[in-house]
Amino acid sequence: MIEFEGIVTRLTPFRDNDAMVNVISSDKMHSFLARGVMKYESKNAPSVGLYTRGRYSLSKGKDGFSLRNGELLDSYQNIKTNLDSLSILDFIGELTNKLVQNEDTPKVYPNLVRCLELLNKGFDPFTIGLIYFAHILNVIGYGLEVDKCVISGETSQIVAVSYVDGGFITQNCFDPLKHVKCTSRKLKIIRYAFKVDMDSYDKVAFEKDESREIILELAQFIYDALQIELKSLKLIKKI
Repeated sequence: MIEFEGIVTRLTPFRDNDAMVNVISSDKMHSFLARGVMKYESKNAPSVGLYTRGRYSLSKGKDGFSLRNGELLDSYQNIKTNLDSLSILDFIGELTNKLVQNEDTPKVYPNLVRCLELLNKGFDPFTIGLIYFAHILNVIGYGLEVDKCVISGETSQIVAVSYVDGGFITQNCFDPLKHVKCTSRKLKIIRYAFKVDMDSYDKVAFEKDESREIILELAQFIYDALQIELKSLKLIKKI
C-alpha cells in the first residue's frame, strides 16, 4: 500500500461507475483505478473530483494500483464559479498533464498548490496562469533568459524578446527580420513572470489582455519547439 497527498489533474470514466485518476504529488505523477467513484453515494467520489486536493491510499494488484481510500483536503470550489478562473484552471491542468514529468514534480507541486489557493481566494486568474506557465517552462528547461541579452550578454538597452533565441534581445543585437520590439512594460511583465518567487505570486496583478497576449505567445513557442498543442487556449482566446 502507498499513501500520498496530491491534486487530481485528470479524471477519465472507465466502465460503468469506475474512473482512471491522474494525480500529481510532491514526488511523482500517479495513475490509478478508482472503483465506483462515478456513483453519487461513493465515499471516495469527493476526493477524486477534477482539480481537487486529497490524500490517497492505494493498493497494488495484478492490473496496477487501485484506490482504497480517498480523503478530500480542498475542492477549490470558488474557482469553479468564475469563468475566467475556470478557464485558467483548465489551462493549468493541461500544462501539468502535458509538460510535467515525474522528475519535475518536486518543483512543480508546491507552486501548483499555491496557484490554486490564490485562484480560490479570487486573485487575478490570468496573472496566475502566466506565472504558472513561466514556472513550468523554467522547470522543464525552456525558460527564457530575462536578466540579460541572450545573444550578447548585455544587460542594458533591452528592446525585444525572442522566443526562438530564448530570451531578451538588446538594441545592438536586434534584427528586424527576426525580432519584434516590445514595450518596456511588456518586457517587465515577462521578466516578472519568469523571476517571481512563489511567496510573492499575489503581489502584482496585470491587465487581463497583457497576460493573455504573453500566454498565447508562450503557447506558440511551445508548439513550435515541442509540437504540443494546448486545447484549453480556445476558451482563453474568447473570454
